[in-house]
Amino acid sequence: MAAGDKSTDQQTGLLPAGLQDVLHPQAENDAKASEIIMSCLASFGYQRVEPPLVEFEDSLLSDKLGAALSDKTFRLLDPLSHKMMALRADMTAQMARISGTRLAHLPRPLRLSYCGAVMRVVPDVLNPERQMVQAGAEYIGASDAVACAEMISLAVHALGQTGITELTIDMGIPYLFDELIGDVSDEDRAALDDAIRSRDTDALRRLSVPQAALLADLVTAAGQDSAAIAALADKVDGKAAHLIRQVLEVESILHQIWPNLPITLDLLDRRDADYHQGLHFAIYGKGLRGEIARGGAYVTGFGEPATGLSIYMERVLRALPAAEQAPRIYVSASAGLPTAMALVARGRDVVMGQADCQDEEAAAREQGCRFIMRSANGMPDALE
Repeated sequence: MAAGDKSTDQQTGLLPAGLQDVLHPQAENDAKASEIIMSCLASFGYQRVEPPLVEFEDSLLSDKLGAALSDKTFRLLDPLSHKMMALRADMTAQMARISGTRLAHLPRPLRLSYCGAVMRVVPDVLNPERQMVQAGAEYIGASDAVACAEMISLAVHALGQTGITELTIDMGIPYLFDELIGDVSDEDRAALDDAIRSRDTDALRRLSVPQAALLADLVTAAGQDSAAIAALADKVDGKAAHLIRQVLEVESILHQIWPNLPITLDLLDRRDADYHQGLHFAIYGKGLRGEIARGGAYVTGFGEPATGLSIYMERVLRALPAAEQAPRIYVSASAGLPTAMALVARGRDVVMGQADCQDEEAAAREQGCRFIMRSANGMPDALE
């Protein structure tokens, strides 16, 4: 095939589905937004750690956390050990491993934060990306209402610092359904599940199954009617009652901080709960597809209660306006590298010119510069 053939160039630049190159200035803006998030987490005492991109499969996917994401995880063979490795699809399992091994000696609660790329075999329905940047935090040692409220508060504060303020919080209990129905036949379980997923309260009330009427009342109360949900909590006992009251406590704490923050309580929502075992939350932004953050209570592979938060940066960045780029100064070769370094030390952005450049003004414009520095002893001149 002839050199420079367009079809060859197109094949060379082709990327797999769900993957893309992020170019300037978007890449720079993305990195800055991620650092804003991480700075907010650090301000709450969360210590940043960086686990590796790949781990041995039998380690990363061994416990409940990793196994929940097994179908979404890429595998590859390590040519050194000849063992199978897994490319992380989520970083929570790695945080649990680190906290239970290398940081097991530290007092609890242990607060960890992270930011890095994750890769998934299949994207979710609403978002096409298979490679994402996941930022987040893990509160190791507690999964109560206070820990969950702290996590949601972290997310709301951090997202607000990036410029996303119109948020909605959805809270549910993925395993409340199992706690309430107890030991029923597979047929009754399927009928209850179908009716709840379709929000068919009439079908629920027709079923001659214990707790069917209570499930119908919970479906009806879904939304922002915390008083109705509190009344229903009095009709159950044990772990189910504790979980319902925990959700209401989290809502109360959050409304003390943000009285107008929309909080939706859908206690029977079990969509894609993954490894969460207690309270689960999802955060949505106005005009954005799908959840931009999620988290909740879980138990690590070392038996510790924990509460996590994951923020998916690609979804966050869709809501942010393009950042205004600082004006750049073209420094001619005759002005010299010391002049450029002096400008950088004063907080300026510079582009160094080439010694053989015939038209420095044209070169400066091509590089996106608004000013040109022609000599070491002069001042930058504005380009028309």
